[in-house]
Amino acid sequence: MTPQVMQKALWAGSNLGSYDVAAEAMLRLAGLPISAKRIRHMVIQLGNERVAERDAEIERYKAMYFSKQLMGSMAATVPQLAVIMLDGGRYQRRDHFGVKTLSLRKKNWFEDKVGCLLSMKSQTYDSDPMPELPAWLATSSAIAELAKMAELAVKPEVFEADASESEQTLSEALETAIDLAPKLLSREVIASGADSEAFGWHLAMRAWHQGFPAAKRQAFVADGARVNWTIHQTHFRHAVPILDLMHALSYAYSAAKGVAELTKEEPTKTDACSLWVEWAEWIWKGCVDRVIAALREHQTHLGQPPDDASPTDPRERIDRALTYYENHQSRMNYPEYRRLGLPLTSSHIESTIKQINRRVKGSEKFWSKSTSEAVLQLRADYLSASDPLKSFWLRHQSRQTGVNAYTHAP
Repeated sequence: MTPQVMQKALWAGSNLGSYDVAAEAMLRLAGLPISAKRIRHMVIQLGNERVAERDAEIERYKAMYFSKQLMGSMAATVPQLAVIMLDGGRYQRRDHFGVKTLSLRKKNWFEDKVGCLLSMKSQTYDSDPMPELPAWLATSSAIAELAKMAELAVKPEVFEADASESEQTLSEALETAIDLAPKLLSREVIASGADSEAFGWHLAMRAWHQGFPAAKRQAFVADGARVNWTIHQTHFRHAVPILDLMHALSYAYSAAKGVAELTKEEPTKTDACSLWVEWAEWIWKGCVDRVIAALREHQTHLGQPPDDASPTDPRERIDRALTYYENHQSRMNYPEYRRLGLPLTSSHIESTIKQINRRVKGSEKFWSKSTSEAVLQLRADYLSASDPLKSFWLRHQSRQTGVNAYTHAP
């Protein structure tokens, strides 16, 4: 098989929905009868070769002097605004098949971690350029989308797909509506099924290669998951920490709904939408302390959730939102982020996870640890603006037995 055909087959196997679809695409579009089994073997072999290269790069980065890590690669073009975003997707693994322990046998779904390194540009301002909450965020359609997001914290196994779609819809709408939002110049993507510590080093290594540590403006945008902020503190503490605005608003809606349910029989019953709009305005203006005070007041009046409270219990919704805002208040200074020209939402990582999921996620798709890592690596490479596989093919060819590496004459 020629290198050109291998490249086409690898692209098809790494990006299309399945190896069978990749084989059909090769036949119909390139007139090449390559079996799905052969494409699968190629993806696993070359993908693991890329994983080995990546792991070696991470070890070299770890071995650097700390002062060099803080400088970033001298070969990179330093972005005007460097933005790090990360989140997790889900895919099914079959490593546990045959294991007799029930708890392991039942755990089909695993998390793949995805990171985006965004080179952006934006304008800074002397004061908040948009101090008032956009009117469209208070419309019934926007609130309906936020309601779906709010339910993700309640029943993740039921609402995950709808909530992620809603988050992306709202985030992209906000970025479009705010003309002053940062403009994307390029995107690098990493994806892995490794643990959070390994993923943090992976993300830091790629950020170093992109010159991110040398950027004068850096931002780290994520949802409230503890692992995200551990990675921030370990590897990106110089980046401004920003809690994704849409997650912040969705918790407010969930709590407002809880208050409305508990007061519906009282003379001074509360309307969920009206209460949410008030809290959303406070969050937009950076007055999170007022939201916290209001939640505490409602909790004092309505009571703490019982120990056996279900996730849908209104008191549990209020308590969950209160804890969320108390934990992340320092990452919710949205007026200052707008003044500095920083992004408020994680829309780019949401759309990237959707692109990764098209290849690895599905009720009929089961992966082993090694094969999933190979595909995740290749899928991320193909989504990256720097085209890492271009230089990989040259290295791969030079490593083949009987292949001579030639260079062009000057």
